[in-house]
Amino acid sequence: MAQELVGSSALVAGAVVAVLSVANAVGRLLWTGLSDLVGRRAVFLAMFLLQALALPLLAHVHTVAAFALLGMLVLLCYGGGFGTLAAFAADYFGSQHVGMIFGLLMTACGCGGVAGPLLLASVRELTGSYAPALTMLVCAMLVGAAVALILRPPATVRLTARDRLADTG
Repeated sequence: MAQELVGSSALVAGAVVAVLSVANAVGRLLWTGLSDLVGRRAVFLAMFLLQALALPLLAHVHTVAAFALLGMLVLLCYGGGFGTLAAFAADYFGSQHVGMIFGLLMTACGCGGVAGPLLLASVRELTGSYAPALTMLVCAMLVGAAVALILRPPATVRLTARDRLADTG
């Protein structure tokens, strides 16, 4: 995308990929730590909304720096989702169920990791632009944000957490 959208060389595009990989790793640590402070729902909501803002802008950038900055923001959030997912599963379904739930979530992420780039490439080939595919991803991010707003832990997990607080209080 960097080569096509901003006319960068293959060497510069490779450097951008390296920087984006670092952003992914940093996001795993940054967002996970933040989720301990402000809560998992708030972090997922923020990540989904930040990506919904950054993704459509990618199709309209004209410099490598702008592309890299927006890409870093997206990959910080992407890494944050992976880093926070296990704790989210434990909060919502209890630590005894994390293995199974996390396995299902990672399977879904893997499917998305295959389908997403294929979708992006197919839409680009059909339309001549990345914008329609990025718009689809924005819609997915907004659905994710809505889910983060309405999702609540199952009642049994909430009762167990309340019981634990009552026992220590």
